[in-house]
Amino acid sequence: MAQLHRPTKKSDKRNMTMKLKTLRRPGVGDLSCMFQNATTVSEAHLSYAEEAGLDSLLGLVDHEHPRVRGLAEQALGCLDRDDGEVNMSEEGFQALAEMLGYKNLRAQVDAVWSMAVMAGHNEATHHTIIDAVSWSTILRRAQSNTIPDLQHAAATLIANLSLSDDLQEMIVEDGLDFLKELARDTSELRIKRAVCNLLANLAANEEHVPAVCADGGLKLIISFLDTKDPELVNAALHALANIANVSGMREQIIRDGGLEPILEYLTSANVMVQKGSAMAIANLTQSSANHKPMIEAGTVERLCQLARRTKNEEVQYRVACALNALATEQEHKAAVKDRGAVDALKFLVRVRDEDVKAEAIEALAKLGIHARSKKDKEKEKAEREKAERERLEREQREREEREAAEREAAERARLEREKREREEREREEARRQEEEARRKREEEERRRREQEEAERRRKQEEEERRRREKEEADRLAREQAEREALERERAAAANAGMSEKERLKAERKAAMEERKRKMYERNLEAEKKMLDRERIEREAREQRGLK
Repeated sequence: MAQLHRPTKKSDKRNMTMKLKTLRRPGVGDLSCMFQNATTVSEAHLSYAEEAGLDSLLGLVDHEHPRVRGLAEQALGCLDRDDGEVNMSEEGFQALAEMLGYKNLRAQVDAVWSMAVMAGHNEATHHTIIDAVSWSTILRRAQSNTIPDLQHAAATLIANLSLSDDLQEMIVEDGLDFLKELARDTSELRIKRAVCNLLANLAANEEHVPAVCADGGLKLIISFLDTKDPELVNAALHALANIANVSGMREQIIRDGGLEPILEYLTSANVMVQKGSAMAIANLTQSSANHKPMIEAGTVERLCQLARRTKNEEVQYRVACALNALATEQEHKAAVKDRGAVDALKFLVRVRDEDVKAEAIEALAKLGIHARSKKDKEKEKAEREKAERERLEREQREREEREAAEREAAERARLEREKREREEREREEARRQEEEARRKREEEERRRREQEEAERRRKQEEEERRRREKEEADRLAREQAEREALERERAAAANAGMSEKERLKAERKAAMEERKRKMYERNLEAEKKMLDRERIEREAREQRGLK
């Protein structure tokens, strides 16, 4: 469980950075059941282990491997108390380090967790842990991607080691990039929490803020606010608060979209989350370039709500500091006052904490608000009530005028719409009538052409009929003339006394000539009919083309 490394004195509220540490392994149960197997460990050492939350170490006393049990009892025997804090000697950490050489996963995980918890309780153990285990060994355990439990324990140990300023440079140079990438890639929230605690602790040192924010580190921290996980959100808020304590990073946090989620957590029921978000807002307000976007985002309103709701003095102090900073610039004073800052600051003036009062009084003075007599207050109240009535009347009047204007605009729009629809109907009717007239004209023209075509065909048929009758009459006349000629020839032959044989020969010759003549006439007639039919079909095609 991540806990805030709190200052011990009230005056330390002015410190604008915080560190985070893990004091107990998640999922701690009742430790008393583990004591019965620790037969060689004194009651005093068992009480030290219980006080320090070393449930992982006590669990190893019951391990199936006798060497692991012996090492666990050795480590427990190295516990003592120094200046009120539980400590472990180097021999104890060497026993834990030896467990890391065993293949047994439980022994490794519990050993790392024991070191992590000790590092969280007592910073004096940090160098002893590094000397006994080595930094490279700890980092390799953090790189155990296939063993999330071991990776989580190692990441938590590194986060707690980062509480020591003189170890931070080593962590930044040989581990920070990997841990940021780990937090970005892993789906394990518990590992993200540990890494975010590390980032918060490193960001408490201004020297390491650029490394923390580099390569997407700042956006990574801001993205943790979307998880809604209380511990991870708390760590991210404190990390952002520490980063915002560096003047060059305050505007960057807002540019990267960090303001809105920070404001959202001002209303959290979790006090630690409230503290982190309030500290981050207070630090962001230290840059005058941030005042305008923060005021526009509703920061003043949310701070005023928090001021009336919270009972935590540290949160109250951060709220007072933020409002005091926002009231500094002359161009923003009116906006700060209009958003209710005066009433909230007056509320903070009445709290017990002197630091909160001092900040609130200074902010009120910047806004031109000073102590007034009861008569002045009543007058001011009457003026406010009058102004409020006038505002309400003005708003009512403006609303009525706006509604009347909207009704008038709606009526004009309705009339315009009806006019357009009527004109459209008229145009449509005109188009319909024009189309109907066009169709009638085309129909009449079609009927006229059909009538003309029918009349033309009738005339052609009549002419053809007359021609055929004339040809038939001509043919009959020719046949009659031929018969008469034949008769005359026969008569002439008879008169000339021709023999019967010669007569028959002459008749056959005449009959053959007659057949040739008729065949020629039939061929000639067929050719004429074919030409006439082609002429009629050609004229019909031309008529269809005209249509």
